[in-house]
Amino acid sequence: MKKIVFFILFTTLSVVSYGQYRWEVSAGATFSKLNLDNTETTGGAGFFVNAGYGYVMGVRARTSIVFSLDLLQRTSEIEGRGDAETLQVGFNPKFRYLTGDGKDRFRGFINVGPSFRVNTKFEINGVELEDEGYEKLIIGGVYGAGFSQMIGEMFDIMAEVGVMNDFVDNITDTNSKFFDIYARVGVRFRIYDARR
Repeated sequence: MKKIVFFILFTTLSVVSYGQYRWEVSAGATFSKLNLDNTETTGGAGFFVNAGYGYVMGVRARTSIVFSLDLLQRTSEIEGRGDAETLQVGFNPKFRYLTGDGKDRFRGFINVGPSFRVNTKFEINGVELEDEGYEKLIIGGVYGAGFSQMIGEMFDIMAEVGVMNDFVDNITDTNSKFFDIYARVGVRFRIYDARR
């Protein structure tokens, strides 16, 4: 038992000693389309606000894990029924791979990870559905690519585009999954900057 505890402690200290910690805040637009069975829908515009805490791993800072909180508005027009709109809050842990070396001022990256969001409400044509009419927890995926540019010793500006899709229906007992294209810009602040 002591050996296991020592091994876990040693591994944790080793990983933490080679890591960097970063906060990031970004916002932008999302273009959503709700896919419904036997119903024509068109996309609508909403917003996407994201605040995250990143842990960069490795001496060359090529990979990181980012834990993000999201606020997301998704809108889509349903033919003959008006707009479907929802406001979601959630959690999105992402794996991020960065190009270039750890000290590069300009770096590209790709993101992939699951999303866990809660529908705070769901409206169709301005009428809010009853609680039983829509699912509360929506599980999906987020896939993005972007770049960051260092603008100071501790700050980066960043831009990202990507897609999001749902694995769970939004409206109860109906095939009703959102698919989104998003674009956002933001700033990242490094707390620990030994290697960049």
